[in-house]
Amino acid sequence: MNKLTASELKAETKNLTANETKAALALVTDCLKSISGKRPADLEFDRFTWVAPEVLLEAGWSRHEAAGTWSALLEKDVVFKFSDEPDTWNFVLADWAWRWLDTIWETEK
Repeated sequence: MNKLTASELKAETKNLTANETKAALALVTDCLKSISGKRPADLEFDRFTWVAPEVLLEAGWSRHEAAGTWSALLEKDVVFKFSDEPDTWNFVLADWAWRWLDTIWETEK
């Protein structure tokens, strides 16, 4: 993986907690399953990395914990809302987030 650009270092400047990092890893792992990827860098050519809060429930967070963690990920721009139709919202994992996760993948997985 190439050296991170300034914008890709957002994760470090956002001061993600251990819980938020664990949640982001769970989300990227779910994305990788859908493309049969092995590490976050495999998402490079995936136009949208769709994510859902339910992934946190499936990964072991309680409903209350997942709601709080999801809110924190939204606030820190790890995930963001995307809509191409009125009144329809989807969530996408930010490119900078999965690129940063790729740099810690071996130590965190």
